Amino acid sequence: MQQLSSAERAAIAAISRKDLERTVDYLSGVDRTSGTAGEYASVDWICQRLSEYGVPHTVHEFEGYLSFPIRASLRVLSPVGKEIRAKTRAFGASTPPQGLEGDVVFVDSKLKSIGFEGTENQFDGIDVAGKVVLSPRGGPDGVHDAMRAGAIAHIHIWPSGEDAIHEMISTTVWGTPTPEDAGRIPTIPSISVNHEGGEYLQALCAGGKPVRVRITAQTDTRWCTMRMPVAEIAGSEPDQFMLVAGHLDSWYVGTTDNATGDAALLELARLCKGLADRGELKRSVRIAWWTGHSTGRYSGSTWYCDQFWQELHDRCVGYIDIDSPGTVNSTWYDQITCMMDGWQLAVDVIGGITGTPPGRERPPRAGDYSFYGPGLPAMYMLLGNIEPSARYAVGGGGMNWWWHTEYDTRETADLDVLVQDVGIYTVTILRIVNAAVLPWRLQPSVAEMAEAVADYATQVGGRFDLGPVAAALEDLRALAGRADAAASAAGAADAPRVNAGVMAAQRALIPINYAAAGEHDHDPAVHQPVLPLLARATDLLRLQPGSDDERFLLTRLVRSRNRVLASLARAEAAMRQIVG
Repeated sequence: MQQLSSAERAAIAAISRKDLERTVDYLSGVDRTSGTAGEYASVDWICQRLSEYGVPHTVHEFEGYLSFPIRASLRVLSPVGKEIRAKTRAFGASTPPQGLEGDVVFVDSKLKSIGFEGTENQFDGIDVAGKVVLSPRGGPDGVHDAMRAGAIAHIHIWPSGEDAIHEMISTTVWGTPTPEDAGRIPTIPSISVNHEGGEYLQALCAGGKPVRVRITAQTDTRWCTMRMPVAEIAGSEPDQFMLVAGHLDSWYVGTTDNATGDAALLELARLCKGLADRGELKRSVRIAWWTGHSTGRYSGSTWYCDQFWQELHDRCVGYIDIDSPGTVNSTWYDQITCMMDGWQLAVDVIGGITGTPPGRERPPRAGDYSFYGPGLPAMYMLLGNIEPSARYAVGGGGMNWWWHTEYDTRETADLDVLVQDVGIYTVTILRIVNAAVLPWRLQPSVAEMAEAVADYATQVGGRFDLGPVAAALEDLRALAGRADAAASAAGAADAPRVNAGVMAAQRALIPINYAAAGEHDHDPAVHQPVLPLLARATDLLRLQPGSDDERFLLTRLVRSRNRVLASLARAEAAMRQIVG
């Protein structure tokens, strides 16, 4: 952990609790569903505050493909008659007005989750064709697998015991669909029940008698005009910038998901403007309020990546995602989303402010992490959570039960926690934008990849040769250590050369470490392991040797190995530039 400098302590002292409270109070009174009048009013309000602070800003307007859950019902027809509370999910298919009837089959899963799970298909060997699937696996890939297996509907049993039913999205398509992935949009209804209702249905299925239900579901899926504010505070060296962002839209008023994050962004804009006016901001800071997060699977950040890809690739030194800070009692910083590039920075900042070392999680295929393609090193998403024994199976709001419900209202925010979280963001930003040499470290990311390839090679044995990649990564690991040392020792005269090398290495490594679709496309919202292109080698274990499927996959793996080796060669050249 690293002590705070006097300038960093002064920046933290300048955080305005009053301004944060004003924003949280306003946004907690507005339903900010994306593409609606409430969200537009919030955009106007954010822009008014930016104008008050003298911060230049632009509002981008574009069309996004969104889906709005309207209503759902679930009635057990036999062996008993009973109504069970349910909600439909964004991008779930609508039923006919009279509903849809079917027999229920319970499919258990060791991957009990609301998120994005592994590659294992829970329906292998189970006949669900023409049936209504009831399952504790509720991520969008679970819905997709049920659809592919021929199920006519999917009912998710919520994993934890709160009485609320959470709003969710069932498509795996990241952002606006393309012709290639539009077929992944669910064609079956996808509904949620709480844990109690799910257990009741599961017990009926275990009773030995056929369980038949009637489901009604209505969603409204359509193109909407979206308005997205982006501010930029110019530094004294504006050729490079830091991207800092979070989502403005919400389910209902969404105080901790994400009104508190929006307040943090606005306060960071005010603070950075003051620093810039005093000549204390080196690189620029660009701040965005993403739209289409909840009902469009991150369509705003995806649109921004697509439209400004080259600028992000060439000029952006990093990305900070701000989602659900400042939640009541959320002061456990043990699940901090961060790439290995910035992990030591996160440890120094969070440990220096809270006095406790944080714990890390690898960035999942979630949140608005839409910038793997341009190769941006990224930090944060959620910050503090409630203490571990009290957590619910939710994806935000400090792991509190009210996440993605109508109960996430003003009393769920804690201004003291929010001030501390804004302090973490502030110091992190300053250590990146004002550093002569960028603080990223390359060796930890290379080590992460090397260890993953060794594990994949052990699993697949002789069925595919990962040796060339393993050898290249071991050589690169040693070179990356020398590059990190050279960067740490570099003076002001060497900084431009070193920084260019660091960014070039990241542009080569981050896309292969986190993405399979390539630099200019977006992977589905499914689990992505380290080096996902090569992780597919482990799928060989489920395929018959000599089969067509095995040979098809081997062909794909050879091409993936070529792509990875080419990227590693680019990273090597960039690191040699750093070493000099």
